Amino acid sequence: MAEAATSFLNWNWAGEHVQAELTNGEYVSAESTLLLAGPSRLDMLTQVDGGGGTPDISFVKSQLYPIGLVQNFMMAQNRFLTRLFEIGSKRAYFVTGRLAVNFQLNRIIFFGPSLIRLLYALAPDNEGFGGNAFKFVPNGQPGASLDVKLRPPKAYADLFPSKYMVPAGYGGTDGKDNRDFFINLASDLLQIPFGLGAIFKDAKNRPYGACYLQEALLEAHSMGVDANNVVIAEGCNGQCDRVEPIQLISAS
Repeated sequence: MAEAATSFLNWNWAGEHVQAELTNGEYVSAESTLLLAGPSRLDMLTQVDGGGGTPDISFVKSQLYPIGLVQNFMMAQNRFLTRLFEIGSKRAYFVTGRLAVNFQLNRIIFFGPSLIRLLYALAPDNEGFGGNAFKFVPNGQPGASLDVKLRPPKAYADLFPSKYMVPAGYGGTDGKDNRDFFINLASDLLQIPFGLGAIFKDAKNRPYGACYLQEALLEAHSMGVDANNVVIAEGCNGQCDRVEPIQLISAS
């Protein structure tokens, strides 16, 4: 007996599934989804190594920064349609209009880079380019900080002159302030667009698809504190120019 219907001719609604993949664990879930912050356009990632025409994969990886602790990600594309009628007919014509893309991110606040800081992961801190923009302490052990040096591509680094540096944030003691707390939505830094990538895999760790939100800008930031909740959440809303699909190649 067939596992699923292949056409309406062998359709058995009483004893078979229409689509059998779901029973085999081939679904895509939030567990196998990764969000990445990067430059505003994909062509800023297609750099070559030494001018030989070969893509430098390590260079591309260093420009896509994973965003963790995200509880909610939403992306919506809206294309405006105009309906036209004509005299003498009941039928209608449709004219496609402009495209608008909106996105939303919500995550938990912890002692580390805030959400805006992560979205602008390639922006330098006030120590300059190639500085220690992020400082993590693995396993919560003091003295074991891991410095992550971010080196933006030249085309993107030119967008961050010294006048766009954002003042350090606060949140630490004994001279260990959290330099990665970005909260000022009116900062000139946020006038520069960024990119947001999403990679999707199925439950068997096979690549399903990926996309990249190009020329993204923030239009709203929210942060709320509730006495009944232990953690504090923050969220960002924004718009982007378009959603660019990316073809993934499986290593298996």
